[in-house]
Amino acid sequence: MSKTYRIQEFAELTGVTVKALHHYDRLGLLKPQRALSGYRLYVERDLERLEQILALKFLGFPLKEIKTVLDRAALKLPEALRMQRQALAEKQKLLARAMKAIVAAEKALDSGKTTNPAILKRLIEVINMQSDIDAMKKYYSEEAWSKVGPRYEGDFSQEWIDLYRDLEAALGEDPASEKVQALVARWRSLSSGDPEVREGAAKAWADRNNWPAAMQQRIADFHLDKIAPFIGQAMTAYRKKYYSDEAWAKVMQRPEEEGAQLWAARIALWQEVAAALDEDPAGDKAQQLCAKWAELAERSSGGDPEVKAGNLKEWRDHANWPTSAQQRSSSFRLEEVVDFIKRAYVCRAKKQAVEQWRQTHQPASTNP
Repeated sequence: MSKTYRIQEFAELTGVTVKALHHYDRLGLLKPQRALSGYRLYVERDLERLEQILALKFLGFPLKEIKTVLDRAALKLPEALRMQRQALAEKQKLLARAMKAIVAAEKALDSGKTTNPAILKRLIEVINMQSDIDAMKKYYSEEAWSKVGPRYEGDFSQEWIDLYRDLEAALGEDPASEKVQALVARWRSLSSGDPEVREGAAKAWADRNNWPAAMQQRIADFHLDKIAPFIGQAMTAYRKKYYSDEAWAKVMQRPEEEGAQLWAARIALWQEVAAALDEDPAGDKAQQLCAKWAELAERSSGGDPEVKAGNLKEWRDHANWPTSAQQRSSSFRLEEVVDFIKRAYVCRAKKQAVEQWRQTHQPASTNP
């Protein structure tokens, strides 16, 4: 028979206070046996359970979550440990930023360049930054966030800062000029070519009015509200030749926010179609994508026939697009995507034709 310990003995053995053991008992986290007199009695298996509790508590798990993990260890522990590792990594980043901010604050105070209130305000911003960063994760897949997260977590690199300043200085110039196109090339070289990252970035920018205050401050600090539409115009300057003057004017008159939302929707649909390339073009999935494609094409053109004609001319000449545009097309597998949608359209047209023929040639019913 295993040795039993009364609560005071168990507390001395484990180094855990009697108060803590009472609390664990109330939570159902560590339930000892009860003697006839009502005293709590602990056995060796309770010691093992307590060791597990203390280990998870040390890693930062809340007590209620520890109970769930231990009661269903085979199912919960691996996933719980992974999530806790990620949480600890986030805390580590926060502490690193806080340390960096404190060092900068000490230097500023020593030099007399700023006041105590300004320093404290900056420290509070750093402390609160983690929640702001967490708010940006929702726009990205887990894999994409692992690539782009550090950009949000740290300050802009000097390359980006220099580019933003050069773009601001170029505002008002012809977006198709050699100077501005050189800035576009720099922008593309610094940007990620990963389709998932691009999709997340497009979603984030389209929803920027709902960003946390600290993230919106970045927009203001670098005048991104002016730079972003300008760089967008510069990236699409090559498209003008495919449209009539009236149609191109309509394309350019589209509000920047609406354009950002359409771009995000296009990328998301391209990704969705690319993931379904092995589907049957006549199947339900392909036909749903086909319908979404048609709806988005209508939104993009605003229903204008001349804009639609320009869109078609543009795609037909995609082999002659600038290198950067062709690279973007390749990263999204656009040739395969468009081919798949074409085949889905053909299947839909055939089905509609058959249905129409049946309705036309079906014998009229007669009463007996």
